[in-house]
Parts: sequence; structure tokens; C-alpha cells
Amino acid sequence: MNLRILYRSVGSENAKNRPAFYSKQLALASLLRAVEQVEIPTTIVFVNDGPMPADRLSMMADAGEIIPVTCGSNRASYRHVLRMPRLRRWAADDLVWLAEDDYLYTENSLSALVSAAALPSIEYFTLYGTSRLSPTSTRRRPQITDDAVHEHAPLIEGVAWARTATTTSTFGLRVGTLVEDELLLRSIPFVGGAFDRATCLTLQGFQPFRLPELGGEPPKVQPATAAARMARRAALTGLRATLNAVALARPERRRRTLLVPVPSLATHMELGPALVTGHDWPAEADGVRAWMASRNASSTEPTTKQTAPAGARPAGAASGIPAGTAEPGVLVSGTSPRAVSASGAATSAAPAAGRSSAASTNQSSAPGAGATPPPAAPVLRRPFVA
Repeated sequence: MNLRILYRSVGSENAKNRPAFYSKQLALASLLRAVEQVEIPTTIVFVNDGPMPADRLSMMADAGEIIPVTCGSNRASYRHVLRMPRLRRWAADDLVWLAEDDYLYTENSLSALVSAAALPSIEYFTLYGTSRLSPTSTRRRPQITDDAVHEHAPLIEGVAWARTATTTSTFGLRVGTLVEDELLLRSIPFVGGAFDRATCLTLQGFQPFRLPELGGEPPKVQPATAAARMARRAALTGLRATLNAVALARPERRRRTLLVPVPSLATHMELGPALVTGHDWPAEADGVRAWMASRNASSTEPTTKQTAPAGARPAGAASGIPAGTAEPGVLVSGTSPRAVSASGAATSAAPAAGRSSAASTNQSSAPGAGATPPPAAPVLRRPFVA
């Protein structure tokens, strides 16, 4: 099994109420720190919707494959990444982690996810969420609570997992499950509103909308005419009623189970109920910043470098890929460290998407390669890179 991370990111910010420690660079660094603890081959694909700040782009360039897209909305980029595992023909038992760019991960979060994925009877996983299905729930009337009562709580390598009612668009599942559910997953975002909630309930076989909710919530910008408002309401009513029918028609064998660790091992960086309790998140943010600083410090230590004789051909030049490279963007345990830039100082020379900076350096070896290179910018080091 491989872990395949599809990380959706945008360069812009929104008006959400953020905690003092929030930054998207911190979110990205926390993910990379968590990847270090994963003991299976891990691929990161960064799907960047629009221009990206240099600091984050530099970190991404050395951590995996970058795919620039122009989707323009959360819904469009989400639907885009849902197709990628099938189009890339990833193995059915590979684990996919769909990630948004404003989450803070604990250091052992992704390794706990991989351990939980060993349960063959569970299809969906999240690292974040507090909602629970009440024991009084029925398929037509699911009762969602935020209390500590939960069912199905296996203990896996010291981490308790519970069944959760809903989560966001940051979750994990196996490729085989995603391919089976792809049509449904890509269709639900058109119901409007909090489509992630509707997604979770539908997959588990619960009716996502009650009668008063069928017409949808009032939009931020109302349609200009009464006819347009009526058309919108009619369209949403039809879509939501259809989704209700689909959820109730799911046979038992297709009803999915969604598990979350208790307490959550990641959080949405937004103040209020979205910032889950049970963990000291400001301290976690400090730990991530210390991790970044330690990588910067280690990168400035003097090293001894052998210079190839003039005209020497680097190893692997015939194939264009350095010896030991497994696949663009794949992290493999037990190999030598490679640098991940923590600032935008060197982003103008970033390699093409999916190619490591090491590959670019090796291929450029030629007569005169012994010349003294310019000083390297401070970098973050990752230990598991092939």
C-alpha cells in the first residue's frame, strides 16, 4: 500500500476568523512534518489553483509534484482531484488523503491514519471531526450530536477511533472505494450549501436533507429577478430530493463507515467550533515552527562536496533520472535526506512539477562543474526521499 496525498491549495486568503498561529505555510509544514513519520512510500501531489506565494511554492517543489490548475472555486478543484486516482491508475489498495490547505496536523497524524487503514471493513477516514450519530438516528432522520458518546471505537496502536457523522472535504479512502463512489462524490457538490455534510451522510446511507431544507439556503447574492430566484429554488429542490432518494436506496453493502480519531489529530484553523477541543493547538503550531527552524539550521552546516572531473557524465544521465529515484514525488523510508526550501529565495529556479531539484542538479553537471556555486538559501530537510 502507498499513501497518495492530493493537496489542494490556493494562494489567496478568505475572511474566515483565524487563530493567531494560522498561516498556510504553517499548515503545509505540519503536513510535511507528519509525512516524515509515515513508514510506507508516500506521494504528494500539489494541485494549485492559481498563483502561489513563493515561500509555499518552494516547499512544494521539493516535496512532490506540482500541478497548476485554473478551477476558480473550491467545488471545481475538489471535483478535479477526485478524478486523478482513476486517471493515474493508482492501485486499488493505495490510500488517498484528500487535503485542503488550512489544516494543522499533529506529528503522528498521518502514521495513525495509515495504521487505521489496515482495517478492511472501514472505507472512509478523517483526522478531524467531533460530530456523532445519536443512537436514536434512523436513515430518514439522522440525529447528529457533538457529545462524547460514540460507537465503534477500536484502539489501533494506542489511538482510539470512533464513527463520525460528518467531516469536511479533507478525508481519506482507498483508491478502489473512490473509484466506486466517484460519480456520487463528484455530483454531490452541486446541491449547494455545506456539500461536505451532505456527502458524508449520503455515503453512510442517511437522508442528508429534511423537507424544509430542500429549497436551499438564501444565497449571499440574490438572483436579480423573481423568476431567477424561483428557478434556483426549483433546481435545488430537485437535486436535493434526488440525493435523498439515492441515500435511502443505498444497499447495506454500499453503506460506508467514516472513522475519526478521538481526540482529533488535525484541526481546521478557524476559530469557534471548527477548532476542535482536546488538544493544545497553539503549542502544536509552536512545534511545527521549531521543526521548520531545525531544518533551516541543519541546512547551514558546512558539508564536504566532491567535484566531478571536467567532462564527467553524472550517474543516471542516460535515463535522465538520478540513480535511486523511484518515481517523481515519492517519499521512501530509509533513504538519504533532501532539502525542502522554507523561503522563496530560490523559487525562480524551482524544477518542473514532479522533478526533484537533485535531478536538475545532476543533469546540469558538465565541464566547468567545479566552479563555486552561489550560497544556498536556508532549507527544510525531509528524511524520506528517493
